[in-house]
Amino acid sequence: MQVNPFYYDLAKAASKKAAEHGVHVDPSWIYTQWYIETSGFSSHAQSVHHNLGGITNTAGNWMHFNDYAAFANYFGKYLSYYKEDGIASATNLYGYLQALHHGGYFSSDVNTYYQSFMNVLSSLNF
Repeated sequence: MQVNPFYYDLAKAASKKAAEHGVHVDPSWIYTQWYIETSGFSSHAQSVHHNLGGITNTAGNWMHFNDYAAFANYFGKYLSYYKEDGIASATNLYGYLQALHHGGYFSSDVNTYYQSFMNVLSSLNF
């Protein structure tokens, strides 16, 4: 699959923002995560709320962002909320996903999510 340069640039911006907060993450992981969360950049939350990560507010509703750049900026900072879950010390994709799982970002089995993630990641042409 071809990587969408617009969303990949956003993933790079989110990665840069995360690094400013002490979390170093490969932008291809962020892109792949967003790709999965939005069903290939085609979800309602994405198109209406500029929300690429499936992030909800405390009431359980999709968080709304004025544009994708605002979301990327928020998401980069948002990743730092998982520091206590080990995201800052994650040196590989599995560690990154373990930290997100431990922090409650997703509830499916880590191994299952990792395999799904790897299937999508390996099909993308970065």
